[in-house]
Amino acid sequence: MSKGSRGKSSGAGRRLKETEESFGRTPHEQLVRGLSHPLRVKCLSILSERIASPRQITEYLDEDLSNVSYHVRVLSELGLIELVSEEPVRGAVAHFYKAVERPLISAADAEQLPLEVQKAFSAYNWDLLIDDATKAIEKGTFHSRSDWHLTRTPLLLDSQGFARLSKAMDELLELIFAEQAASAERMNKSGEEPTRATAATALFAMPDPK
Repeated sequence: MSKGSRGKSSGAGRRLKETEESFGRTPHEQLVRGLSHPLRVKCLSILSERIASPRQITEYLDEDLSNVSYHVRVLSELGLIELVSEEPVRGAVAHFYKAVERPLISAADAEQLPLEVQKAFSAYNWDLLIDDATKAIEKGTFHSRSDWHLTRTPLLLDSQGFARLSKAMDELLELIFAEQAASAERMNKSGEEPTRATAATALFAMPDPK
């Protein structure tokens, strides 16, 4: 079916049903639902890099404006993006958004997503990580502390080893969040300025080099 060929009533009905079904869901369930469409992942990727309006996103992606506007609105309702400004444009008002949070999805949540969306979500996170590292290296902050860390470790694992490392990384993530909370408490007392940082962990199967 070509772009824009759906009737108005069926599109409105589908959107109303999706909005109604979002009520009563946990934040993670809403996040999974919010990123269950590849176009939403693309919109979120763009808004994580720059401020843009739905029309600008439409021009970049070559998509239908009403379709992009709908998915941008869903991202806004989920709290993944925020409205930063409004500008009058040819008798209308253009709304400009930016991403406010990098979504975190558990392994169980990820399994609920179609493979195409899982790929898009992973690519989105890698783009953000590469952008963070590039900026830090270019600005000289990456190596500004002597305790910076960067490793890449190719491995040969059995199923049990892969599962144990995955669990260990989940535990490390919990430690990261706990240390961030503890740091905030200490800085409230000491007045120390925070060090902006990015922590990243990854574990994935590689294709056979042959």
